[in-house]
Amino acid sequence: MSAKPILYNSYHSSCSWRVRIALNLKGIEYEYKAVDLNTDQQFAPDFQRLNPLHQVPALVVDGEQVVVESYAIIEYLEERYANTGAPVLLPKDPVLRAKARAIALAVVAGIQPLQNDSVCERSSGRCCVGDEVSVADVCLAPQVFNAINLGIDIKDYPTISKINTYLMSLDAFESTHPYRQTDCPPELRIK
Repeated sequence: MSAKPILYNSYHSSCSWRVRIALNLKGIEYEYKAVDLNTDQQFAPDFQRLNPLHQVPALVVDGEQVVVESYAIIEYLEERYANTGAPVLLPKDPVLRAKARAIALAVVAGIQPLQNDSVCERSSGRCCVGDEVSVADVCLAPQVFNAINLGIDIKDYPTISKINTYLMSLDAFESTHPYRQTDCPPELRIK
């Protein structure tokens, strides 16, 4: 493997958080580059050269290649770091892998996951698909955070609430929380 990946992201971007979680779960060291969305830094010429879509996250790998879109980045990490001993985010079983992808894509596509508590209920253990963290969980936790910030009481969604409580007890989720990032305003920061 070559140079350490560089993650261009924003502390309050749920898409960025997904990637931070995946990087942490896999134990991949990376350089954190904050993009200030409040000042439109994503439209700056330097960032536009990285990602003409003007969106975070963007992951620079091998010193020059850029991977964009959170789900594509997670799939890239899964493939690139396969066979390294890093935890897998896509279950080995083809049916469970398909279920994990289906849940993740439903979340990533913007469908309100909280309306789909029964989807997780049918396939969950401690996590969305069984007892091991998968790409579905990596995508779900940031959306639950957004829902809570919008005033949605997730206790009305017991399966998602249970899964989220477990996920937030894991270091990979807790340490990458938006309010723990260096670009988070001090008044919001959790120590």
